[in-house]
Amino acid sequence: MAQKRKIVGSTVVGNIVEYYDFGVYAVFAPTIGALFFPHHNGYTNDILALIVFAIGFLMRPLGGIIFGHIGDVFGRKRALTTSIIGMAFATSSIGLIPSYDEIGLLAPILLVTIRLLQGICIGGEGAGSAVFILEHLDGYKPGLIGSIVMASNMMGTLMATFVGVFISQFFDDNPQSWRYAFLLGGAMGVAGLYLRYGLSETPIFNNLKYDAEYQRKKKKLPILRVLEESWASVLLITFLAGVATATAYTIRAYINIFFIRFHNFSPRDSLLLTSMCLVVFILLLPGLGILSDKIGYKKVIIAACIGIMGLAFPVFYLLSCDNILSILLGLLLLSFIAALISAPAYPYAIESFAPSLRYSGIALSWNTGNALFGGTSPAIAAFLAGYIGETGPSLYLMCISFMFLLVSVLLSGRRSHI
Repeated sequence: MAQKRKIVGSTVVGNIVEYYDFGVYAVFAPTIGALFFPHHNGYTNDILALIVFAIGFLMRPLGGIIFGHIGDVFGRKRALTTSIIGMAFATSSIGLIPSYDEIGLLAPILLVTIRLLQGICIGGEGAGSAVFILEHLDGYKPGLIGSIVMASNMMGTLMATFVGVFISQFFDDNPQSWRYAFLLGGAMGVAGLYLRYGLSETPIFNNLKYDAEYQRKKKKLPILRVLEESWASVLLITFLAGVATATAYTIRAYINIFFIRFHNFSPRDSLLLTSMCLVVFILLLPGLGILSDKIGYKKVIIAACIGIMGLAFPVFYLLSCDNILSILLGLLLLSFIAALISAPAYPYAIESFAPSLRYSGIALSWNTGNALFGGTSPAIAAFLAGYIGETGPSLYLMCISFMFLLVSVLLSGRRSHI
C-alpha cells in the first residue's frame, strides 16, 4: 500500500507541475497580449493572446501520437519522464523571450514556436498519467483515482493562479515580474522529473512483454492499429474530451479575462474569483468520482451533458450580473457541471481501449478533443461574448455537449473494447 501511495503521490505531483507549466500562460494572457502584440485595443490583444493559447493545443494530437507510441512500445514511465523534461525547458524559455518592443516580430514568432513545443509535451501528460496510475492500482476505485488525477490537472492551474495573485500583489510595479512565474515552472519541472524517475513501470505493461500477440503486433505502429481496431472509441472519447476540457478551460483560461473585461475587476480580484471557482471544482471531483464508481461512468457523463445544456445559459447570465452573490452562485454552478463531466471521464476513456493500445488510443483521442474543442474554448468564448454578449459563451458549451450525446447514440455498441 505504501508503494501505491508513492506512485499516486509522485505521479500526481508531476502532473500538477506539468499543468502549472502549460496553464500559467492563461493566467498572464492579458499581460502577454499587451507585450507581444502591438495593438492599442485591449480586446484585440486578448483575442490574439488566447489564439496563441489555443495554438499550443493544436500540437497536442501530435504529442499524443508521439508519446502514445513511446508509452505503448517503450513504457508508460518513459513517456511521462520525457514529457516533463520537454515541458520544463519550454516553460522556462517563455520567461526569457524579449517583448515586441525589444525584438519586433521575432517575439510573437518565438512565443508561438515555444507554445507549440509545450503542446507536444502536454500531449504525453494528463490522460497518460491516469493510465499510469490506474494500471498500477489494477481496478481500485477508478472513478475516485481518475478524479484525483483530474483534480491534479486543476491544481496545477490553481497553483499558477495563486502565483499570478502573488506576483500582482507584491511585484505590481515591476513590468518583468510575469517572467518569474515561467522560470518557476521550469525549476519545478526538474523537481517533478526527480520524483518520476524513481517510479516503477506498470505491471500491465510489464506483462505485455510476455504476450506473444502483443509482440507480433508491436511491429506495426500503435497509432495505425488504434485507427483500424478502435476508431469508434477514438471518435467517442474525442467528443468526451471536448466537453470536459471546454468546460474546464472556460474556468481555467476564460473566466479571468471575462471579469476583467466585463466587470472591470482588477487582475488580482479576477484571479481570486477564478481561484475560488477552481477550489470548488477540485473539492467536488473526488465525491463525484466515488459516485461514478457506484452508478456507472456513462450515466454520470450523460447526466453531466444534459446538465451543461440546461445550466450553461443561466450560469453566464448570473456571471454577467452586478450582484456579487449572483456571480458567486454562477461560479458555483459552473464548478459543479465542470466537475460532474470531468470526474468519470478518465476511467471511462481508459476502459474504452485494450491495454496494448491504451496509451496511444487515449493520448490521440483525448488530445484531439482537447485541441479541437478545449484549447479553442477561451478564444471562442471571448469572440462570442464580444459578438453576442456576455452570455454568448454558453452557446458553445451547449453545442459541444449535444454533439457528444449525438455521437454517443450513433456509436452505441460499436466501440471495440467495452
